[in-house]
Amino acid sequence: MPSTGIEQFETSFGSNKPSNFIQARQFHSTSIWFRKRKNQDLVKEEVQEEVEKGGSKETIIEQDKGPPKAMESDPSQVPVPEPDYLQTVVTNPNPKQNSLVQPQSEPEIKPRSSSEETEKPHVLPYNFENYSSFFRRLALSAPHIHRPTRDDFLRLADGFWQGLRIRFKWFTIRSFRKFNADDISGIVTWILMSQTIWILIGTTTFFSVVFAIANSLRLQNFIARGISDYLTSETGVTVIFESAIVPKWKDSRISFKNVYISRRPVSMQTQQKKLKEHQSALGYDVAHHPAYHHIEDDDDELPFPPEEECNYSMFDLNIGSIDVTLSLWRWLDGKGLIESAAVKGVRGVLDRRSVRYDPDHPLDPALFRHESHPGDFELESLQLEDVLITVHQPGGFRPYTASIFRADIRTFRKRWLFYDFLCAENIVGQFDNCLFSLHKPQSIGRTTEMDLQDGEWARMSRIRIDGVNIDHLQASTTMEGPVSWITSGKLDAVFDIKFPQDPGDGTLSAILEEITDAITTTVLSNTPDPILQRIPGQRELAKPPLSAPESEDAADRVGNTEPKVVIDIDLRFRDVKAAVPIFTNDLSYVNNALIRPIVAFMNANRTLVPIHCKVVKPLNDFEGAWTMWETGLMDEISLKIYDALAYHVAQANMNRRIKTVSVWSLQMTASAVLSALRSLVDPVSLRLKESYLKAQEDGGAYELGVELGGQPV
Repeated sequence: MPSTGIEQFETSFGSNKPSNFIQARQFHSTSIWFRKRKNQDLVKEEVQEEVEKGGSKETIIEQDKGPPKAMESDPSQVPVPEPDYLQTVVTNPNPKQNSLVQPQSEPEIKPRSSSEETEKPHVLPYNFENYSSFFRRLALSAPHIHRPTRDDFLRLADGFWQGLRIRFKWFTIRSFRKFNADDISGIVTWILMSQTIWILIGTTTFFSVVFAIANSLRLQNFIARGISDYLTSETGVTVIFESAIVPKWKDSRISFKNVYISRRPVSMQTQQKKLKEHQSALGYDVAHHPAYHHIEDDDDELPFPPEEECNYSMFDLNIGSIDVTLSLWRWLDGKGLIESAAVKGVRGVLDRRSVRYDPDHPLDPALFRHESHPGDFELESLQLEDVLITVHQPGGFRPYTASIFRADIRTFRKRWLFYDFLCAENIVGQFDNCLFSLHKPQSIGRTTEMDLQDGEWARMSRIRIDGVNIDHLQASTTMEGPVSWITSGKLDAVFDIKFPQDPGDGTLSAILEEITDAITTTVLSNTPDPILQRIPGQRELAKPPLSAPESEDAADRVGNTEPKVVIDIDLRFRDVKAAVPIFTNDLSYVNNALIRPIVAFMNANRTLVPIHCKVVKPLNDFEGAWTMWETGLMDEISLKIYDALAYHVAQANMNRRIKTVSVWSLQMTASAVLSALRSLVDPVSLRLKESYLKAQEDGGAYELGVELGGQPV
């Protein structure tokens, strides 16, 4: 039998197994070719024997052209055509196990049993050497010979984590090879970009996930302490989170429960901490602290440390919950991290007893306005609910409570704190047991939006408070005004505030609105319609209220194009008593001249003293102002009240003088008229009277019908 070279080929590979994928593939292709050639040689020999015996040659054997030329020199260089998928069959190259078998007809194909499938040689997929050890193990466990897919690997996975690993590999690179440098850099870039976009768009959700993970790991105390320390160091106000920070997934907010905020000197905070520990040890209810209701003991009152500068307002606040939404985009824009907030359940004390004033050096409100800095908070919305604080004023003023039942503020900025408070949607509360409200004024025939469209004002608000004690105004004004001369009484006040348009609005629309407002004002001034007028804040009076004449400065402010805030003030003093101050050193000579008539007028009309005035303030006066005093409104209102009372008293004195002069003139005129009538009626008596007076002047005596000096009369 001619030698086919298979023994030589298998012998050369018998002792050296394929060491890599390329050698295994070459060995597989060459082995198949040798086996095919060997079978053809066996069939050819059998046919030749049958022909020699006299049989017919019925079998046509196609002669093979021989092995590739590359095999003669080096079998490893045999070119192998690549099919749709490449596979390698690992066989045993030992020539002793390769016995010669006669070719037989193909048997009928039968389904293989599981034992036969397990005995089948392993089929390795393409790029098998690039697979990781995990996917190599799964690929060797695959029962089929085609390239394994994701579903095949998932069926072979043992648990959830292996399935997750397979899905992640398929999701990222759509293959099961090892990650290279490009894949790793792409995944890292994708993760960083997605996380950055998530933090910028959904900052609240991101921090909610962080806080939820921290709460699950029992790290909430550590995070709360870190946030409180950061806020304390940045603001100078002690902030303590007494409970965990809980995310609200339904409302997309982060909730801070039981927050304690305090601003005290360090020594006073230590004493107050000891006092609270002592009260807690005695079973003292902190909700009924004497600071809330002014039921204090001498031992509980904390003295102010003389070595520290305490000339500022102090406060201690306990907040039930603070729900916030965060925005990193706004923080990068310099508007603060908090986008909106909802505060509920505030209880505390505002202590201003340490604030001192020097009467010899009056304070300028403009110097106490706060400067703006990048990063100051600018909330898009703020909601306050159930706020109650006790206020202690300096100078031995009685403590009082101030509360807010509910407040909806659409924009709340640190730079325009008091201005945004006046621009609130609605505020309902109580000040020293006197209800107050802030809302939009209404009219019967027109809506508020229609009023705003026709005018040059962006918004109108009305503040109303009834029955406030007059001592609050006395404490906030100087001794020069008439408010300080009132010893007792009540005040009902209504403030109609008109806010200017935003400077960012279009110039053309502003000009058209001004023209429309001027035309509407001219038409309505000639024919006032009560339906188009706004509902008054208080009852109408039988007589017009006291009002001061409009000054030239106010007229110039109204005509000026700069943004301004116009406030119409309606004040009604009830049951007032006034007295002249004992020391009048602070009064000017004009006040000294008018103080007694003004006091007399208020005492004479103690039942009701109505005053109406208008205050025009530039918008810049509200920048950096946190209180009404810092804007200068209190001094403006006190001055307007004085002008109205002084004008009314001056007008009353002038009317009285005019009345006196008129009566005197009338008397003199009547006397002259009567004398003229008497002269016309009886002229003889007049001549006799004149002769008598002339004779008296000459020193002679005469009688009627008697000759004087020999001459007849």
